[in-house]
Amino acid sequence: MTIKPLAPFAIYGDMERAREIARSWGPLNHLSAADAEIVAKAIAEGIARGRRHGIEMGQACHEA
Repeated sequence: MTIKPLAPFAIYGDMERAREIARSWGPLNHLSAADAEIVAKAIAEGIARGRRHGIEMGQACHEA
């Protein structure tokens, strides 16, 4: 499985937080380092998408 680069709207802090989240999930302890990084990147992308969605909602409310 290839590791894709983070989406452009993800920031460095998102990866750090995502790694913390992934380490806290006990069932993921058996994953290889590469697989754990894939999971962390997916979490980071979710964090970034949530932030982006929140910004878009805030802008829509401001424009309305």
